[in-house]
Amino acid sequence: MHEQQSNVAANELTTTVAINQLRSPDLSLRYYAAWWLGKMRVHEAVDALIVAIEDSEDRTELGGYPLRRNAARSLGKLGDIKAIPALIFALNCEDFYVREAAAQAIEEIASQPQGSISAQVAVVPLAKLLSSQDYRDLEQPYEAILEALGRLKANAFKHLIEPFLQHTVVRIRLAAARSMYGLTGDDQYADLLVDALSNPDINIRRVALTDLGEIGYLAAASVIAHAQTENSFKLFALKGILDTHLPNVNQDSELLENLQQVMLLMDDLL
Repeated sequence: MHEQQSNVAANELTTTVAINQLRSPDLSLRYYAAWWLGKMRVHEAVDALIVAIEDSEDRTELGGYPLRRNAARSLGKLGDIKAIPALIFALNCEDFYVREAAAQAIEEIASQPQGSISAQVAVVPLAKLLSSQDYRDLEQPYEAILEALGRLKANAFKHLIEPFLQHTVVRIRLAAARSMYGLTGDDQYADLLVDALSNPDINIRRVALTDLGEIGYLAAASVIAHAQTENSFKLFALKGILDTHLPNVNQDSELLENLQQVMLLMDDLL
């Protein structure tokens, strides 16, 4: 059914039409509207998307909730702190991908100015997902949860995060390393991400680059520039480093010199 959404051209929608479509009897229109409102950053749609995240009509044969997933993702893009209670509610959904989208949305909101303060109420519900079962079980979206807890500076739950550094799944280990670096600032965790740049799997190298850019790990700039991945991923990571450190450049001449070197590395990749 959701394939029908491609028949609706984005330029045919307006803000009002898309918000109204969230209540349409046509489930494919609801699904598409929830995606479109986030993509177009329609902040007037926050209240309607909060309602949509509790929708029970759009359900797959396997029990998934596609509309809830899109609503959660769009609420993350919109970054409005009033969506936090609805996203916390969504962490209890039986649909794995709804929980994942909710955790990612909470992290996105927490990355906004003042967002982390409001999102602090999500720390305990997120941490409960880590401790609800043996950490080797893949039934929870551990990557999203770990990264959100790192962004939220959930220091009280480091004891729950640290065991994931030994997880059998590499991507989850990297998420734990990113989270622990966010909590502690200890280079040993960032260096685990640097080590992953030599992983034989290019998808793991891409994930590590993204993580290094997100944490702004300046010491890795040269290694990032020479990683065996597409230049687009390397440029994205180096831009993340610049964005992290530029606000402090006026107070630190050594930092300015280092960031100039980062920009030279970026020029070489263009």
